[in-house]
Amino acid sequence: MRLAARLPGPVVLVFMIGLAVGSWWLANRERERADLTADAPDATPAYYLRGAVLEQTDATGRVEIRVTADRAVQDPASRNVRLETLRVDYFLATPARTWVMTAAEGTLPREGRIVLLAGDVRLQGSETGRGEQATIRTERLRLDIDRSLATTDAPVRMELARHALTARGLEADLKADRVQLESEVNGRFTP
Repeated sequence: MRLAARLPGPVVLVFMIGLAVGSWWLANRERERADLTADAPDATPAYYLRGAVLEQTDATGRVEIRVTADRAVQDPASRNVRLETLRVDYFLATPARTWVMTAAEGTLPREGRIVLLAGDVRLQGSETGRGEQATIRTERLRLDIDRSLATTDAPVRMELARHALTARGLEADLKADRVQLESEVNGRFTP
């Protein structure tokens, strides 16, 4: 017994190949669209604030840090808060002193124990009953709240009245009221 198989004609064969390619293309197109949708980050911020005032307290409820910003936007993926035109007031209980930092922008990482400042950063201590205060200027500064430490590896300028010191890098122990300039230190003292 012999079975005879008849091959389809060229038109039917081209049609079947076209149908197979079309089905494959549609299936992959839907899969790619689903992949793009799953991989695309949510562009909507978790929250945003204008004229924001954010405060963090210590275990006793005392305000430890106050961040004031023209705008604060939380990134939904990283949960970091981006800040624009900000001022940071860092309150030390002992010794009673407030350090004030300003910058064009900053970031509060999700852990909340670090403040990153960038763009025309200024750091100045304020304490009642003291004479002139030094002002430190740099382009980047990292404030570690737990360690009361401000650091940078960027160029720094420290000004006190008519005197100025420049350097690369700084470590400021805010609690001990001690500043260490790291390298390339130069000074100008005007009488």
